[in-house]
Amino acid sequence: MKLMGLDIGDRRIGVAFGDSDLRMATPAEVVVRAALEQDARVLADFVRSYEVTKIIIGLPRNIDGTLGAQAQAVIAYTQALAPFIDLPMEFWDERLSTIEATRRTHETGARGKKSRRNIDAVAAAVILQDYLDSQSNEVA
Repeated sequence: MKLMGLDIGDRRIGVAFGDSDLRMATPAEVVVRAALEQDARVLADFVRSYEVTKIIIGLPRNIDGTLGAQAQAVIAYTQALAPFIDLPMEFWDERLSTIEATRRTHETGARGKKSRRNIDAVAAAVILQDYLDSQSNEVA
């Protein structure tokens, strides 16, 4: 199964791709958000190009597990996006994914504006990898 992971923020969407057979997620792109229809076209193009069969969307829960304002915004955006992309979409807890993405990016020696631009794609890969890892644990 080919998967796309999304880290949806107010200004950008981090995009990653993965494969349930390989159990590996890879950061791909950072999409600067525009109008919903334009975002949907860009994401739908990714779905077609990569033959995606399911989308995993990071849900930014509060540390205590509750849904705050940002989580509600991600849910609302996803619901608005759904009519444009006819694929199963699953929310995945993304607590601390940006912190992990920042750590991984800094480990590669990247710093400054360039690293900040890629953080969202790395965060999407962290979310998707966590999802893939959980699926392998269910099978084992």
